[in-house]
Order: sequence, then C-alpha cells, then structure tokens
Amino acid sequence: MEQDHQPATISPTSEKDWRSLQHQEFVEQVDLLIRTAHMIRTALNNSFAHLEINEVRYAALKVIDAIRESGCSQSELARKLGQSESNICTLIERMESDQLVVRRQSQQDRRKRVLQVTEAGYLILERVKEYHGNVSQRLLAALTPDQRRQLTGMLQTLLKAAQVQRSQRETVRTVADSPAPYALRDIPAA
Repeated sequence: MEQDHQPATISPTSEKDWRSLQHQEFVEQVDLLIRTAHMIRTALNNSFAHLEINEVRYAALKVIDAIRESGCSQSELARKLGQSESNICTLIERMESDQLVVRRQSQQDRRKRVLQVTEAGYLILERVKEYHGNVSQRLLAALTPDQRRQLTGMLQTLLKAAQVQRSQRETVRTVADSPAPYALRDIPAA
C-alpha cells in the first residue's frame, strides 16, 4: 500500500509552538550574552582592583581623554556613559578629590566648563589600558581573527539595536522603562 504524502501544513498550534521556541532561543542568547559580559566584567575588575580604580572611573577617564581636544562637559560624559547627570556629578566630584580629573573653563566657550584628565589620572589610565589589553587578549585568544571580526560586527549591530530601543523609550514614554542595556547604566558613581 502506498501512503499519501501530502505537504505538511503549519497549523496555528505548530506556528505558536515555533514562535515560542524562537522566543526561548532569543531569551537564551541574551542570557548567554549577559553571563559572558558579567564574566568579562569580573575579570577586568579583578585586574583593575590593585590599581584602585573601577570600570566606571576607567570609562570616564577614557572618554574624557578621548575628546580632550574640544573638551568634555559633564553632560556629554553622562550621555556617552549612559548615566544620569547627577550620577556623573557625584563621580566627577570624587574623581576630582582623588586628583584624577579637573574642571576647567573651556577655551572655545568661556561659559562652559570642561573636564580634563590630570597627570595622575593619565598615568592610571595608561596602566589600566595595559591591563585591559592583557585581559582582553587572554579572553579573545579562543577566537580566530575571522571570528573576532564577526563578533565585533554582531556586537555593533546589537549595540545599535539597543540604542534605537533606548531612544524610542526616551522619545515615546508609553513603554514602561526597563533596566537599560548598557553596562554602566545606573551604576552608582564611585
């Protein structure tokens, strides 16, 4: 006897199951990304600890140093780090008391104050960059150069998607605000 071979049809139930499986896969991928980021953050913080600096201060020093030509305002630093201006104000006050940064009058706009990395801050920044490079190299050594390029592309795509979602939340206040997708978002200033 010959069996009837009819093309498989997708029933509403099987489509729902497929979407549920796809949803679960997305959740698992994001969870994996979060766990990986947490492990990397822990490895970096452990290497920074003896320098008496944390990732928030490192990120701030890095941003301020990167745009030293035009000068970095506190509001610009807050935007680049995904922090509130009040958190950045507290952070800068502490970093200033530790002589890592100073606030100066802008050369371009006398009404504006800009942040600058001090000599002590610059020395710490350079040491942290060296440790960061060593830890990063050890962590990424498991990947081939091609895999690292692919990873960079995928992470840039995810970052852009997260930024779009964030800007949509900020523009349209109808969506309940959830924890931000940025590593430094709403971390208390140190």
